[in-house]
Amino acid sequence: MVSTSKPGGIGAIGSVASRLFHPGDKVREKYPKDAKLRCVNVEITDEGLRRIKNEAKMCYLVSIPEVQGECYIAKKHFRVEQGPDTPFESERAPLRRDIPRPRLHGEDRTALVNVVCNVGNGVADEVLELRAQGLEVNDDNEPLDEGTGAPPPLEYNGPHNFTVPTHCPRRERNMIDERGKWVSHRWDEIASMSEFELFRMAFLEDFVKDVIIPRTNDNLGSPLMLGEFYKWLRCNFFMACFQGIPDRKCWWSKEAISPYSGAPFRLNNAMSFTRYLEITAALRFTDVRMPTVERDGYEDRFHEVRKMIDEFNNHYAHSYHPSWLNCLDESMSSWLNKFCPGFMCVPRKPHPFGNEYHSIADGDDGKSIMWRVKLVEGKDRPKKAGGQWVFPTEFPGYGKTTTTMLEMTKPIHGKGKVVGDSGFCVREGVVECHKRGVWFQAYVKKRGNWPRGVPGAAIDMYFDDMELGHCESLVAEHDNVPFLIHCCRDSKYVSKIMSTHGMLETVQDHPTWWKIDGSWKSFKYTEPFSRYARAKHWVDDVNNRHHDPIGLEEVWGTKWWAMRQFTFLCSVAEVNAVQSRARGKNEVAEPQLQFRRELARQMIENTLDDPPTPEPRTNADHALKKRAAFEGNHRLRPLKV
Repeated sequence: MVSTSKPGGIGAIGSVASRLFHPGDKVREKYPKDAKLRCVNVEITDEGLRRIKNEAKMCYLVSIPEVQGECYIAKKHFRVEQGPDTPFESERAPLRRDIPRPRLHGEDRTALVNVVCNVGNGVADEVLELRAQGLEVNDDNEPLDEGTGAPPPLEYNGPHNFTVPTHCPRRERNMIDERGKWVSHRWDEIASMSEFELFRMAFLEDFVKDVIIPRTNDNLGSPLMLGEFYKWLRCNFFMACFQGIPDRKCWWSKEAISPYSGAPFRLNNAMSFTRYLEITAALRFTDVRMPTVERDGYEDRFHEVRKMIDEFNNHYAHSYHPSWLNCLDESMSSWLNKFCPGFMCVPRKPHPFGNEYHSIADGDDGKSIMWRVKLVEGKDRPKKAGGQWVFPTEFPGYGKTTTTMLEMTKPIHGKGKVVGDSGFCVREGVVECHKRGVWFQAYVKKRGNWPRGVPGAAIDMYFDDMELGHCESLVAEHDNVPFLIHCCRDSKYVSKIMSTHGMLETVQDHPTWWKIDGSWKSFKYTEPFSRYARAKHWVDDVNNRHHDPIGLEEVWGTKWWAMRQFTFLCSVAEVNAVQSRARGKNEVAEPQLQFRRELARQMIENTLDDPPTPEPRTNADHALKKRAAFEGNHRLRPLKV
C-alpha cells in the first residue's frame, strides 16, 4: 500500500532523503550518503517493477534535478507534495479489504460470458501487484502457520536419536488397510451403472431437490422439476464438449449447421433458449436468509455458496467411505476478477487465479475420488463487530494449518486412516491428528526455515556419507506423543517425512531410479516414502481431469461468482463418477469428454418428471383353479373340532 497522503502519477512532485533513491552510485555523486541530504522537486515520470536488494518492488520512476538518467524509489518511501493531473490507475481507488465493495460478481446472472479479466498474464509480476493491493498469495516457499509463539532457538539440545523403528503404533492397533467404497452400492453394481446413474450417485442430488429447486421456483413462472433441472444441466455439459464457440446463442441458432462456423449441433430439442435463460437467471443455491450489516452486524460474502459446499461434504461423509490412504492438497476454481470473495493467487497451480479449495482424495489403484473440499476464505472470512468469527472453527486454539488439517480430516477421525502431503508439514498438526485417530504423514520442505521439530541441518550432516537409499528415523517426542522423522538418502537431498507411525520396511514392488554421475542407479522405497510417492498426486489427478482437456468453467461462461463455485462442484462430481466406474470395472478410466458426451445424452433423455406408468397386467396374473367343496359357501366349511 502506498503511504503518501496524495496519489502518485506522471508529473507529481515530491521530496525524500537521497539515500533511498536508486541506482545508488549515480545519486551519491551529487548527494553524498554521509551528508544526509534531501532531494527536492523530484518529478515522477512513470511507475514499474524494479529490483531493490534482490527483491522486486513497485517503484516510482523519477527525474532528480542535477542527476542524469532515470532513477527509481520504492513507492512507500516517496512523499508526494504536489499531486498529478491524472493519478496512476493503481492508485485511483486503493483496494481496502476491510471495506465492503460492490457485489460486482453477482449483478448479471444471465450473462453467457465470463467476467472481464483484471489480473495480468505474467504470474510473477502479478504476484507482486496483488500483494501490494492486500490480496492473498499462497506461495509454496513461504513458511506455514505453525501456531502462536516463536519457535525455540534449538529444538534438540542433546544427541539426535537415529534408529530403524521395529514396531508401528498403527499396526499395534490392528488398523486395516481398507479400500474405499460407496455406502449404498457394491463395486460390481457400480461397474454396470450408466453414466447418468454414476453422476447422480456422485452429485449432491438431495440438495438440489430440497434447496435449489424450491428456491429457484420462487423466481420462476413455470415451476422447475428435477428432470428439467438435469436437462438444463445437460445443456451446459454438452456445450463443454466443444471449444471455439464463444457465443452460446449459437447452440440455439435457427441457421443451418455449417462445418465452418457456429455450433456443430443444436440444443432446441433439449430446451428452448428462453427457458434456458429463465432457469439460469432464477437459480439459487441457498435457502438461508442473507445477513446484512444493519440487521446482523456482519456481511458474509460467501453466503450464496456456504450451504451448498457444506451439503457437498455431508453427501460424501454419509455416502462414501474413503480408503485407508489419502492425500490432502489444494484445488483451484478459476476466476479472473480479483474483487470476488476469497480471491487467491497460487502461482504453482496451472490455473493460478481464482478461489482455492483445500481438497482431500483417496486413490485406490491410482483412481482418485475427491471426498471433501473447503473453500479458503482468507481475509474475507466474516467477523462480527467485536472481532469474533461468525462461523467459528470446531477446533479452536490451534494455528491456521493445524486447524485446516483437523477440519479436513474430521469425517475419518478415529478410523485409523493415513493422510499425507508436503503442504502441511506442521508438527502440531501431525500430533493433533494422531490424538484424534488419524495417522498423518507430511513430506518435509524447507520454507525459509525448517519446520519446528525438524533439525534439518543436523539430519543432512548425519546422512552426508550414507549410500543412496539408506533410511533411518529420528525419534523424538512432542506433547507426550512419539514423533518420528523418517529420512532417506536420495541423489542430492535427504528426503524427510514427519509422522507418528510407520516402519522402514522395504516395499519390494516399488523401485525408484536416479541418475548419478551419468549412470542410472536404483533402490526400493521404504514404507513411508512409498506411501507418499503413490498418494502425492491424487488430488492433482482430479484437478487435471476437471480442467483438461476442456474444463466446464472454460465453456460455462458466467459473471455470477456463485455459479462458478457450482460449476466446480459439478466438475468434481463428474470426475468422481468416471473414477468410480474405473474402480468398479478394474480398468483404466475412460477419457473425460467421452464420459461427458454420453452423460449429456442420458440427461436429455431422463424421464424423472414423467408420471409413473402402471405395469401392464398379463394373463400370468390370473389363473383358474377348481374350488374346494367347502369354498364359497359357509355352510360347507369344515367344522372345528
